[in-house]
Amino acid sequence: MIAFDELTYLHGKPLSQGLLKANPEDFVVVEDLGFAPDGEGEHVLVRILKNGCNTRFVADALAKFLKIHAREVSFAGQKDKHAVTEQWLCARVPGKEMPDLSKFQLEGCQVLEYARHKRKLRLGALKGNQFTLVLREISDRDDVETRLQAIAEHGVPNYFGAQRFGIGGSNLLGRCAGPRAARRCAIVINAVFGCRRPAAHCLINRLVLD
Repeated sequence: MIAFDELTYLHGKPLSQGLLKANPEDFVVVEDLGFAPDGEGEHVLVRILKNGCNTRFVADALAKFLKIHAREVSFAGQKDKHAVTEQWLCARVPGKEMPDLSKFQLEGCQVLEYARHKRKLRLGALKGNQFTLVLREISDRDDVETRLQAIAEHGVPNYFGAQRFGIGGSNLLGRCAGPRAARRCAIVINAVFGCRRPAAHCLINRLVLD
């Protein structure tokens, strides 16, 4: 297996140090679905701005406000709790009457807009995310600026961390449809995650290195 500290640095090992996420405002994420709400349908797309609360917590609170089951509220992806993030939630609310989400109140969360939509928003159904990061207390600013220029020109290796697969590979298991597929997936997860620490990301990172 390959530990993160053993992975290759495309631009050489860093010479500078800095502080990331000193406060939530230093880590801003804006979700881009790549499409606009239809304006009709049994679902309601809700664009929210949150700070200090995770996506599932907000989704559950929204479900409670709408008096629907938590499973009726979906999202394209979870966003960091300790950050300022903007994303879309989707609630299944059939009927002609539009709920008044301007009355939805939750500490650390604000509803920016909402509209009807024909389809459920599913996990991964987004164009991408835009990140704005602030590094503080940088020890060598020249080194950082040089590396940023190199990254802009050549990019960085797309290594995968254990969080991509969930706790014990639960995200992989969730992708398996049907009992047979689930059993096969469970066997793979047991083989990969049966050791003391997750290893699936190491296999992918080996391919990236090669």
